[in-house]
Amino acid sequence: MDTIKTKVYRLLAIALLFFLGFWALIGSSALLADPTGTLLQIPLEYLKDSSFEDYLIPAIVLLLTIGISSILIATTVIRKIKNYPFFIMIQGTLLLFWLTAQLLLNMDFYTPYLHIPFYLIGILLLSLGFIIKEENGQKEYNNREKS
Repeated sequence: MDTIKTKVYRLLAIALLFFLGFWALIGSSALLADPTGTLLQIPLEYLKDSSFEDYLIPAIVLLLTIGISSILIATTVIRKIKNYPFFIMIQGTLLLFWLTAQLLLNMDFYTPYLHIPFYLIGILLLSLGFIIKEENGQKEYNNREKS
């Protein structure tokens, strides 16, 4: 049985994962529909120093690593599948890598109203996964002590 604190952390992680997955699905779908970036008003010039001709490959990576995986991980948290706190931490790490890769590719991608909140979400997911893992570990330790 989860403590109230753990339930709140789990619910927050679920909400963040669904929020993240939803927006990644929206963004990647728009880029898949229009790989030139025109639909999202992202200039192709941002890719001039990269190995990409358009946004098709980044859209597929965004769809798989952030969009679909966030939704799948949210369902593992809901179902409390074994090791779900690690999945939360992995998703936070993937998000931080994705954002950092964008900026390393071209600093013109930097958009404070998008990057700062999503960096914070990544850090929060990492933190929540760690806290839940620790809470679950402490619960298991206490159960072993009682037996």
